[in-house]
Parts: sequence; C-alpha cells; structure tokens
Amino acid sequence: MQKLLATSTAARPTGSPPQRRLFRVPSGPFAGRVVALYADSPGGIVLVYSDYPYGDWSAPLLVTSDSSDTPFSACIDSTGNIYAAYCDTSHDLKVRKLTFVGGQWSIGAASTIINADDSFRPVILKDSDGKLWCLFDHHRLSYDGRHYVRAKSSVDDGATWGTGPADLGTALSSAWIDPVYVSVCLGAGRLHAVYCVDHIHLMMRICDLATAVWQDESAICDINSIDDQFDSALSSDSRLGIVVTPFSGGVYFKEHDGLTWSGLIEVENTDARSPQVNYAESSPQVLYMKHTGSGYYVPRYASRSGETFSVEDGSPAFGAFDKVFVFHSGGSPQYQDKTAAASNATTGDVFHSDSQALLDSAGDCLYLGGLSKFHRAAVILSTIGSGGVVAWEYWDGLDWVQFVPYSGAFNFDLDNRLVQFWQDLSAAPADWQVGPVYGYNAFWVRARVTTGFSTKPVGTQILAGSKLNDLALVR
Repeated sequence: MQKLLATSTAARPTGSPPQRRLFRVPSGPFAGRVVALYADSPGGIVLVYSDYPYGDWSAPLLVTSDSSDTPFSACIDSTGNIYAAYCDTSHDLKVRKLTFVGGQWSIGAASTIINADDSFRPVILKDSDGKLWCLFDHHRLSYDGRHYVRAKSSVDDGATWGTGPADLGTALSSAWIDPVYVSVCLGAGRLHAVYCVDHIHLMMRICDLATAVWQDESAICDINSIDDQFDSALSSDSRLGIVVTPFSGGVYFKEHDGLTWSGLIEVENTDARSPQVNYAESSPQVLYMKHTGSGYYVPRYASRSGETFSVEDGSPAFGAFDKVFVFHSGGSPQYQDKTAAASNATTGDVFHSDSQALLDSAGDCLYLGGLSKFHRAAVILSTIGSGGVVAWEYWDGLDWVQFVPYSGAFNFDLDNRLVQFWQDLSAAPADWQVGPVYGYNAFWVRARVTTGFSTKPVGTQILAGSKLNDLALVR
C-alpha cells in the first residue's frame, strides 16, 4: 500500500542514506507498529505512526520546530522510546527523547550534544547497556576550518554528552577540507563506524563497548564521488556489509568477515542513489533507487545468491508501465504498442507513426496500463503540445469514467510533468477494474483528445514513477 503522508518543503525530508528514520515498535502491546519521522518543513520534524495493516496513519506529532534544514537521524530502544538527533538553526547538535507510554510518544526537552562550532548529519543509536552514541560531521570553524568525524556518548539517557556541550568528543577521522559523512551499526559488543572522507575514501573504525576504546582507522575502498551515498549493516554472524552508489554510476557491495574485506561486488551497472543494506540473518539485501531517465527514480531490490546478486524492481507501481498504447483514429493500424519507447529516455520516440504525434485529433488516445494499480504518470515530452484538450478516464469494468487528476488538468502542454491521478493508491477509485485494450488485460487510464492539437505533442518518456530521492527501511 502506498500512502501519501505529507507534502514537505524541507530540502531532504527523510534524511540521508546512512541515517535512520523508520522503525517498528519491538515489544509490548503495540509491537509491530511502524513509526516514521520526517522533516515536514525546513525547521520542523514530525512523527507519524501506523498499526497493522498499515492503511491508516496518525496525525503528525511535532517533535521539534528549531531544526536547521539539514538531515537528521533517530533510533528506537527495546521499549519503544525514540531519540531524535538533529542540528538546530545555529548548527548546534541536539537530541530529544520521545518517551513511549500507553501507545503514545511524549516529546522531551532538547539536550545539547555539542555547541562548539558547527555540526551536521548526526547518526544516533543506543547500545545494549543503555548508552547512547552520536556520530557526526564536526566543522571546526574557530580552529582550522576543517571537517572531522566525531563521536560522543551519553550514559544518562541523553541528558549529558561527554563532559558537556563544549566537549568535542572523540575525533575518528583526520581533518578534511570538505564535509564528511558517517554511518554506524552495532553488534557483538562492538560499534562499527563507516565513514566517507574527501568524497572518495570509505574508512572504518571499531569501538569495543566493554572498554570504550576505538581501534585504529582502516581503509575499506576508494570510489570516485561517494559523499553520503552509502550504507552499512551487520549480519547475525557479525559480518559487516556496505553498499555504495557512487555518482560515477553502479551499485556495489563489499563485506567484512571480521578479519578481511571481500572484493567489490557489482550489484547492478546503473545510475543509482540512496542505497540501503540489511541482513536477513546472514543474507544481505540491498535496496536503492535506479535512475530511469529525466530525473526519475524507481526502487530496486537485490538479494545475494552465492557470490552474485539477483535484482528486481522493488514495487510494480513505480517505473515502466506494463503497457503503453497510442491510438490514432486515422492510423493503420489504429493502435500501436509504445511500451518499450515509453520506458526509455530516447528523445522523441513516443508517437504514432501515422500522425507523427503522441496525440493529434479528436478521438486519439494514450492508454496507460498496469497489472497492478498505479496513481501517477511522469510525462516527458520532446515537443510540447498546444491548442488541444484531453479528457482523463479510467475503466470501471463497463465503461470509461472521466475524472480530473488530483494534480489538476493536464493537456500535454507542459514538459516533465508528474500527473497525479489520485492522491495515493488508497484514494484510487473503488470501481477501477481490469479490462482489455488491444487484447491486453490491465488496469487502464487513458487520455482521450476532445479538442485537436494545433501543435502536436511528441513523447520522450512516460513512466509510472515519481522523482523519488531518499529511501528508508524498517530495520
């Protein structure tokens, strides 16, 4: 089920790939409840939750209104308490405890983790002894102007960090001119910090929780231009896996068995972003956003079998339509299958060969079909239409039913337009039925020309996708 939770004005509402924002309550009478935190505005962070079967979500609960417009992070403990770490408008690093009692979260006062110079992109977790850890990018403007990966901890549930806000904590990295990015995971009594410096170097340090001593820094790999496009996770047998989607392209996985690193395994040779890795016991699972052209991304899922990964689309409601037909009343044939052309980014290849247009005269139609229900279409044009009017319709099992898209009327007179048919899948018409078009059974939406075009639109790409940015997983 896809559900619209909010329309946010924040720069990155769900944060950065190494950060955590989506959780499941682990125990008690509300076990299984899914809770999500996101930035609903440049300064606001909110919480929403849903119980099984996850069709309805709560009203947003304001966590804080003093956040800077930068990525934040959170963690959940064994009883459902949540700790949200964020940078305030002065770029001081703060944390709020969200205490879980009786099925509700109450928001505590903010405690300052560090207020020396500027801090960014925190990651936070709680170990098995109840100690909180926060790792972050510390920009020492007053000293050398450099960026450091730093770690601080709290033994009093977040009230005090180290010796106080002026305590810089432990520097895990050397000094770097450019921002640094860090992820962290916990297992077998050790804290694993994986971080990117100088845009290309992935490094690691491990802390023994019993002694709170950090091992020396070790190199993982160098890949051109990573920044925050990586993630890390631990398996049940304490293997550390990382996934990377560098800006140069490709999705790569690497694993540490406690002694040595494996080679770099290519998951998929594609332009991608927002990688996430998780282990099902000892089997790594990788999710990421694959670029399909024109700035649109679709979720992809990869699981490992032996030394290789098998890859598939993460959701049938994103990506290419199962069928795309263009219909021209004066054509021979009238119907033409443009499914392949609509799915690729080749310029100007979605048109009827007789009219030389995506749509032309009254009665012409564009048919969009899916084996599963969908709620939007991304329309990228090489030639923008003018003068024409279309009616949008869906098939109810007996007839075509006209509707106005949730995003408003669209007559193929704008390029790169995301046409939102209904708010989300939960708002799709109850009478929308599978039916046949040109011998193909699917859920259909069509655009039918009611007034012919003076300038005929020509398509480049038509996708059942959105401009998705960051991906979050329940761990």
